[in-house]
Amino acid sequence: MNGKAQAMQEIEEFFKSEEKGILVTGTHQFKKHIIAMAMIEKCYKNAHVLFRINGLQNITGNSFLGCVGVEKQPKAGEQIRIGHNYYEFDSLFNRGTWSKTSDQFDFAICYPIDALARKKDNEPIENLCRWKRIEKIFLCSWTDGDEYDYPFFSEYYDRHVIYDAEEDDPAYHKRVLGK
Repeated sequence: MNGKAQAMQEIEEFFKSEEKGILVTGTHQFKKHIIAMAMIEKCYKNAHVLFRINGLQNITGNSFLGCVGVEKQPKAGEQIRIGHNYYEFDSLFNRGTWSKTSDQFDFAICYPIDALARKKDNEPIENLCRWKRIEKIFLCSWTDGDEYDYPFFSEYYDRHVIYDAEEDDPAYHKRVLGK
């Protein structure tokens, strides 16, 4: 089973490894980026995290960032403290935001990468690898549809973690799989 404990163990091993990138897929549609944030929170203090998201307007509210709500939408590159760590946000699809964030980060989270996989567009991830100094990169999916070619990003990740909802909510897991 590809549950939370297994995903957390894989992420912890990723932190201890020399690996640069990790792909997080599975049926937990709204929780894959949250587990990445939770593991960074659990294992690090004062880390700097770049969150490259599909739209900056999606950042506010408790549902997107898990238990931590961001009241006001941050501007691209604005640093905010979430828990014990510092985050900056920019947009997957708006190249103009990429230069507004810092050049060096401990972590980057790209979410959701589904549209990039569908279009076979690696530019937002290539930009991170070429122009930013980032220790570890999380590539997190949302829906995991058959039309998404995640192996297209294989040069950017060394480990693939599957985080399914099966043990938490079997009916939801089946709905996501279309069964």
